[in-house]
Amino acid sequence: MIQCILFDRDGTLGDLSDLRFPETFRPFADIPSTFAKLKAKGYYVGIITNQSSIARGTAKDYDYAAEFASYGVDTWKICPHDRADNCNCRKPKSGLLLAAAEELCLSPSECLVVGDRLSDILCAKNAGASAALVLTGYAEKEAVLATFPDTPILKRFDDILNIV
Repeated sequence: MIQCILFDRDGTLGDLSDLRFPETFRPFADIPSTFAKLKAKGYYVGIITNQSSIARGTAKDYDYAAEFASYGVDTWKICPHDRADNCNCRKPKSGLLLAAAEELCLSPSECLVVGDRLSDILCAKNAGASAALVLTGYAEKEAVLATFPDTPILKRFDDILNIV
């Protein structure tokens, strides 16, 4: 039974126009209200996100904690590494999901990951969690459905309210 919904950030919760600098991220306006509705239904809500801008040094002064707090999340986890670092937290590996689940005293199987890339779906599936793909951002629908044909497809992140 799903207890927690973990969202990717870039492309899932907002615009992808410029990922080089985190302050150019334009979140969808209805994130706080959607998260409040999910929490009212009894779900934990969190964000798990790769942010290689931290490794590149372009996010030195950006306050992710303040951003995520403004959405009303229960947990958030960031991978600050670049692809070349080969860490265990960078999606498609499941370190972020596992850390969020542990913080909330949940099993990964009680989590659902919502993202716009195959790496988000792999992160979930590799840990035994559920997943849904959004058609915003990269929307790697063909790749996801070729690998995981039963993956729910959402037009936007807030369509999660229609399936939980």
